[in-house]
Amino acid sequence: MMAQGIFVTPARTTSPSQLIGRGFRFLAGLDRARLLGLMMVVAVAVICFTPGMSSISPIDRDEARFAQASKQMVASGDYVTPRFQQDLRAKKPIGIYWMQSASARIFGDQHIASYRVPSVIGGVLMVVLTTLFARQLLPPRAAVFAGLFMATSLVMVMESHLATTDAMLAAMVTLQQITLWKIRQLDSGGHYVSGKYAALFWAAMAAAILIKGPIAPVVAIMTIALVVVASGQWRDGGWRWVLALKPMLGVIILTALVLPWVVLVTSATDGAFLNIAINGDFVSKLKSGQESHGAPPLTYLGLIIITFWPASLFLARAVKAVAPRWRDGDILFLLGWLLPFWVILEMTPTKLPHYNLPLFTALVILAMMGIDESLPAAKSRLPKPPSPEQPLARARRLLKSVSITRGIVLAWEWGFMALGPVLGMVVIYLATFGQGSRMAAAVAFGLACGVSAAAFWWQRRGKTMALVAMITSAMMFYVVLMGSVLPSLEGFRLAPRIKDAIATITPSPQLITAAGYHEPSLVFELGTDILLFSPDEAAFFMAEAEDGLALVEQRSASEFRNTARELGLKLELITSLKGHNYSRGQDVEILFYRRPRE
Repeated sequence: MMAQGIFVTPARTTSPSQLIGRGFRFLAGLDRARLLGLMMVVAVAVICFTPGMSSISPIDRDEARFAQASKQMVASGDYVTPRFQQDLRAKKPIGIYWMQSASARIFGDQHIASYRVPSVIGGVLMVVLTTLFARQLLPPRAAVFAGLFMATSLVMVMESHLATTDAMLAAMVTLQQITLWKIRQLDSGGHYVSGKYAALFWAAMAAAILIKGPIAPVVAIMTIALVVVASGQWRDGGWRWVLALKPMLGVIILTALVLPWVVLVTSATDGAFLNIAINGDFVSKLKSGQESHGAPPLTYLGLIIITFWPASLFLARAVKAVAPRWRDGDILFLLGWLLPFWVILEMTPTKLPHYNLPLFTALVILAMMGIDESLPAAKSRLPKPPSPEQPLARARRLLKSVSITRGIVLAWEWGFMALGPVLGMVVIYLATFGQGSRMAAAVAFGLACGVSAAAFWWQRRGKTMALVAMITSAMMFYVVLMGSVLPSLEGFRLAPRIKDAIATITPSPQLITAAGYHEPSLVFELGTDILLFSPDEAAFFMAEAEDGLALVEQRSASEFRNTARELGLKLELITSLKGHNYSRGQDVEILFYRRPRE
């Protein structure tokens, strides 16, 4: 039963020691095979999510902005209003900033790894929740594979490495949806639904709202709507299970958890924060592609073979397996979780590959249902006795077995097998272009090809060991990619290299300005006090700051020098750095100017 698995009934007053004790009792209550399976899933998730945490430099632009805003919270003690330097950081609510600030206070506020810890926790939590939920809907072995493929899905791994909202948001949405499923199961079966389930549902929704706004409520409403309408429950009063969610309790919990911060931030900013968050961020994403992230409808469907890799191998077979049974209760719930919000995402102009991550639990469980589809019988290696009728009979059997569905499944799976070498080539290109380790990139290429080879083995033989080989190859691919290839990309690590170069300057500059290169990672690495100026403003700054340093991008250098010349200011070029600004897709050269030493 679900109540014996994911959920543990809390006492009225719970101390930390009681929580730890309950955790041990929960683990002790699992049978040995289930416990080992869960431990294996967690181990794979940690192996995939932690390499590169401290060695990959801050990623422009979202991660660096989130981390810098959290860093300023720790420094200022203002835990109500996130800011990037002096500007309001009103892109997202406060939840992720609180989590990152707490992590920074524990692990130190100067290194990017501290701000990535909440995302790692969110990723591991989502993998665990997916495994436990899958255990309610799938055979034990398939449930473990659901967790393993979630842990190795490309977008899940990437988002668990970034100090942004999406990994933790996905975990909270998953917890919300599992609780919704449990409430429906209990009520539909005529069982009493404890208010503690409803409280958990609303608390998870409140946490998700504080992390990224209205995503979680929309997912829940769309799930309920599709389940009620598609099952025909609205005709005979079967929708009444929704009342077991205890909406009045939900109003109280959402108000108690969300409203205090809303009131505080509104007061602190005279309403500017919410105005920017709603009109400047949320509404603008609905109207047009924000920050050059626009894309046409069906983009997510077209990218799913990559973003969900390697579990995307099973999607075509999953469609074939699930389509005839789409009205079944659990399958209908998963489709309600997946399809309506997916359509909303496809119709929204602003698109990023990770926006559908909160739907991945439903997707991976449906994908695992495709594993049980029968495979073509393996061809015998023993030669058959020649027969004049054999070629004709073989042709007839082939034509009889061919169907449109079968052709789509085979085309999808062969496309997946071609994807492994393509991903490997992309890694080699990145290593070459970004001045990284080609040896590590070559290893990553081999491991990506290994995933495709294991997929071919599974297609031909249907062996469990082929799935194990897929997961192992994918896991090692991420270890090499995140732990060796990406940290070695010197051409992309401009901000850390600039920081290292400044550390060698004697005497150390007291104030620093940057002109032309204003990426958020530079602010995170050099500190909140760095001045982001235009070339003219940077020249005026250098005229006033005797011990100042100007970091001028080569395209802005001419204007900077002309203004300095008009001011009668003498400057010396002490060093320069070349690299690639991947946010703008252009090569850059940073010139270091200071006033001559006497």
